[in-house]
Amino acid sequence: MDLPAQAPPQREATVVKFSFVRAIYQIPWWFVLLSLLGIYVAGLVYSNPLYSSIFNQLRSGIAMTLTVSFTAFSSALVVGLIIGIIRANPPKQRYGSFGAILGFIQLFLYNAATLYVQILRGLPILVTLLIVAFVIVPEVNRISRDVFDINLGLRGSSPTSAIIALTFTYGAFLSETFRAGIQSISKGQIEAARSLGMNYSQVMRYIVLPQAVRRVLPPLGNDMIAMIKDSSLVAILGVQDITQLAKLSSSASFRYLETYFLAAMIYLTMTVLGSVVVRYIERRFPVHH
Repeated sequence: MDLPAQAPPQREATVVKFSFVRAIYQIPWWFVLLSLLGIYVAGLVYSNPLYSSIFNQLRSGIAMTLTVSFTAFSSALVVGLIIGIIRANPPKQRYGSFGAILGFIQLFLYNAATLYVQILRGLPILVTLLIVAFVIVPEVNRISRDVFDINLGLRGSSPTSAIIALTFTYGAFLSETFRAGIQSISKGQIEAARSLGMNYSQVMRYIVLPQAVRRVLPPLGNDMIAMIKDSSLVAILGVQDITQLAKLSSSASFRYLETYFLAAMIYLTMTVLGSVVVRYIERRFPVHH
């Protein structure tokens, strides 16, 4: 009498074991560990009077840091896009009187934009902040007062000066990102659009820029995270951001370890959340070549 065939007893256990091991490798352990650290710090702030007092002193700096970062980055996007479009179109010799004038204007704009990018990318951000705050802003105030009889009321040690400096610094960096994105669009698409009767502005608006912006979204997100970190440099101007408040608090209480640890965790929380958003954007808007 033949016995009925039986399934291999180890198959189910092997599949379960394989799935468990694969799950271990797929878990973002770095995020789990950082989340546990964040929960631990939140518990300290909630239960420990010392950490609670320090956090209350730094809390207003969070709003200032985010205000400076997002305002400067939004302005830098506009500056970077304009400079990127100019630098994505190198000047060419044109013929005819009108063409010669346009060619000269393009040549001037291209070289002026390139000079701006080379200078701002070549200077440390801290040096740019100091030049804007203590050289450019006072000079602008003097000219507006003496020549135009207008009192602008700008102060070097102010969030406005910090935003201006960060705007033009990051505008230079973002312009290269936009330029690379624009030049990555195949010339065949541009020529096809021009053959359909589109002018230059229509080609840029409907064909080039939508694709270019989509391609540069991930690096733009990374630059936004970098802006949050670099905004700590505005503390040298006396702007009441997280770093400046941490400096004032620690110098008054001599609790350097607790104060700067909490300040570091605040920055880390903002940048990690920003990186999670960037990863979501990368998955939400994939680039199809």
